[in-house]
Amino acid sequence: MRRSSLLVVLLLSAACTSTRNAPADLVLRGGRIFTGVEAAPWAEAVAIRGERIAAVGTAAEIARLVGTSTRVVELEGRVAIPGINDAHVHAPWFSEPTTAARPAQERATKEELLDAIRTAVAGAAEGSVIAAELPLHLVDAGLTRDDLDGISNTRPIRVAPLGGHSAILNTAALRAWGIAEEAKDPLGGWYGRGNDGRLNGWLYEHAYWMPQKQQAERASDEALRAAIREFEQEALRHGITSVQTYPIVGAARTEALLASIQPALRWRTIELRVPPYTSRAGTRGPVKYILDGTPIERSAAMQNAYADAPSMTGRLNYSAAEIEGMVRDAASGGGQLHVHAVGDRAIAAVLDAMERTKADWPSLRLRIEHGDTTTPELAARMRKLGVILVQNPSHFTIAETMHARYGERARQAQPARSLVAAGNRFALGSDGPLNPFLNMFFAAIHPTNAAESLTVGQSLRAYTEGAAFAELQEREKGRIAPGMLADMAVLSQDIFAVAPPELPKTRSVMTIVGGKVAWEE
Repeated sequence: MRRSSLLVVLLLSAACTSTRNAPADLVLRGGRIFTGVEAAPWAEAVAIRGERIAAVGTAAEIARLVGTSTRVVELEGRVAIPGINDAHVHAPWFSEPTTAARPAQERATKEELLDAIRTAVAGAAEGSVIAAELPLHLVDAGLTRDDLDGISNTRPIRVAPLGGHSAILNTAALRAWGIAEEAKDPLGGWYGRGNDGRLNGWLYEHAYWMPQKQQAERASDEALRAAIREFEQEALRHGITSVQTYPIVGAARTEALLASIQPALRWRTIELRVPPYTSRAGTRGPVKYILDGTPIERSAAMQNAYADAPSMTGRLNYSAAEIEGMVRDAASGGGQLHVHAVGDRAIAAVLDAMERTKADWPSLRLRIEHGDTTTPELAARMRKLGVILVQNPSHFTIAETMHARYGERARQAQPARSLVAAGNRFALGSDGPLNPFLNMFFAAIHPTNAAESLTVGQSLRAYTEGAAFAELQEREKGRIAPGMLADMAVLSQDIFAVAPPELPKTRSVMTIVGGKVAWEE
């Protein structure tokens, strides 16, 4: 019996040794490999076997794994990194055909914006919706539905400020979306009204998203698959190998579409819930709720008034009881909870509910998306509860608006560096321009709050191991180490050496997903 057991052990040991020494399928060498492993952050070469990393080390060590069928890629001094994992996207996105209206001047006046819309209406194809971005400096310009109706009461016109939490529509656009004059405010959103109670054309929060979702859901599977493929190709060119998405058409439909096309990326879909709020206890999929708005509309829920509007403190989209219900669902098996919370009152409402609800919160990894007004006191509470904060560097670029809205409080706004230094769980997602190296540039200069800027290394870690932890995949992704998934990108330039303004020019010359080359220049 002992001899038989010993023989089994010896055979297993020999098999493991043989596997370890078997030739690699792919070897990268001759460059600098950023591993993301704290004890050994740099290596000379990496070997990949199947979908996983077989070995990482010196060129001499990896040379022993090169066989006759091994593909060897000479990096020629280039830097290779773990695949970028974008922790916050909204793909696939789909909307009706639009004709863009753009004023010639960057700081256009209200009249110049309306002139651009008139020009777009005159040249638009039949059936096209006229869409314009409302410059942030015109948010308070008093634009109304009547202004847009004066241009056209038959062609739908939609004007939306940066941020995606509000829009103003003319009568034709309201009618196309089925919004009647007597419409009541939906849960989680509201309609703007004049002093006479009449709709003024403004839609906020869920009042804006619900018709967008209904419209997107009418898109054909073929159109949505095309949107997915287009998104994937852009992502791969940026060295992105994983995305965590809040699709407007819903998680279940997106997952079915992905299953039908053999996706090139790794996708994690999170259900973006729209009203009414319902309990999800016992379900397993991740879910997101949007608790408040943004500083652009002054709808981020703040403890104190806005500096430029002393009568306004923003508003919560849900009651304290509903927020506590979301938290209790997460504690009782309702899947990972993601919450959009920008204002300090919204952040505190989540933390208060968590502290009232007994659960092993660090293991449940509740996520706060954005968290722009996280104070040091709120950050300490988040750290204790194991809350993950996912930031979006493109949001750092609205410095003028942030300082106008928050005044002195802007000196603490949009924290990043302080959270990393204090040990808070932290990740990055785009929620805007997809290019991660453009976002690293925004993080490096942090226009709103330079004291919270990140180094390239900190941004990269937040985009890789931080994002992997945020999706409970830190044992599979985020580092270049033996046994991890072979998701990597070879970069066109050394992001650790170039000046910050050069970062956006970076591209991936080779993107590897699961050991297979998914993109190559």
